[in-house]
Amino acid sequence: MASTSRASRSQNVNLSQASQQPVQELDDKVRAIINYILDHIAQKIPIKDKDLVPAAGDRNELKKRLPLVTKLLAKRFEEPLASIHELTPEQRPQFTLLYIILMYIFLRGNRIEDSKLWGMLEMLNIQADEEHGYFGPNLHKLIEETFVKQQYLKRERSQLSAYDDPKTFFLWGVRAKAEFTYEQIVQFASKLLNQHPKMFDHYLAMAQEGANAEQ
Repeated sequence: MASTSRASRSQNVNLSQASQQPVQELDDKVRAIINYILDHIAQKIPIKDKDLVPAAGDRNELKKRLPLVTKLLAKRFEEPLASIHELTPEQRPQFTLLYIILMYIFLRGNRIEDSKLWGMLEMLNIQADEEHGYFGPNLHKLIEETFVKQQYLKRERSQLSAYDDPKTFFLWGVRAKAEFTYEQIVQFASKLLNQHPKMFDHYLAMAQEGANAEQ
């Protein structure tokens, strides 16, 4: 009787351990998870684990499949986006505008007041509250909401004293730091401003010093 009980417990433990093992082969749930990610990745909105649970069925099933999903997606996207020509026609205007904004923040010490950003865009004949022929409509929303939600930009509000009005500042977001390098921004700035990359060495050194200080 005791032997049968021990065998039963051992079988239950083995079944439990097996149920926790990562999935090694492609199945319908792995396909559903990958399809969800690919359908939403073009919007560049961060995807959380809880968003993937319905595709997997429950959190345990998701946990078992995430390693394989990560591996398959790594193969799919092993080469980083290297050129604006690899973007879709719909993505190129947003990508270009984002680069311009990141470049300006970079050239201004990696932190700029929002009014200065709008002023810079106006100098380029880009009115954030008007529809632009290339960048499209709702640029205020694109910059203040979409880019921030995508974590390409970070917004900070600060107040020097109780007598001052609070001001809003833009910085590089965590996603911009992960997907772009300061060297890429220097190359973009040198082409856009028609200046040799060496002209930006001072800005590059300041940006790298700031990045090191954050670590």
